[in-house]
Amino acid sequence: MTSLDDPTPHGADGEPGGDEAPRRRLGPFLAVAGILAMLVAWIYMLFIYDTELMIDELADRTFPRAAERVCAAAVAQLDELPLAPTARNARERAETVARSNEILEAMLDDLDALAPTSPPDAAEAVREWLGDWRTYLTDRVEYAEALLVDDGARFLETPKAGTNRQISSAIDAYAQVNRMDSCATPADLS
Repeated sequence: MTSLDDPTPHGADGEPGGDEAPRRRLGPFLAVAGILAMLVAWIYMLFIYDTELMIDELADRTFPRAAERVCAAAVAQLDELPLAPTARNARERAETVARSNEILEAMLDDLDALAPTSPPDAAEAVREWLGDWRTYLTDRVEYAEALLVDDGARFLETPKAGTNRQISSAIDAYAQVNRMDSCATPADLS
């Protein structure tokens, strides 16, 4: 006999757990679904996924090798310029940044000419990376122009679209993953 205060649900046979029967059938189904999901993941990892490639790494190494050569030549030119922080005044700093921006612009033009057109995912990834570089270069141009009118101007970097990270972080990460270390953003402004 049960009390009126007993909150335990009872089945038709008077036993507790009248609503538990459908739940008992759901448990084995979820267990089998979980095992199948893990099996599919393992099959993908073992037989389909190329473990040699990291996220954003290009399988065809043609562009990264050519890009590294272009960027290394640009870095050599940048190394000939004085570092922007060593400038005696804002105008001199603006001139140094403007000269380095010209070198970077030429580098990007050369990289644009080398960019792959296929496969589509690689071509799109390189286009996005070069677009990020162009945005970063625009920030540098604006900084050089601001220095001409404001001695205390600061370099303000655009965030990467869809994130709260600076765009240089995305540029540098892509360059690093593809072993194009010279294609990372220069440290000449700090």
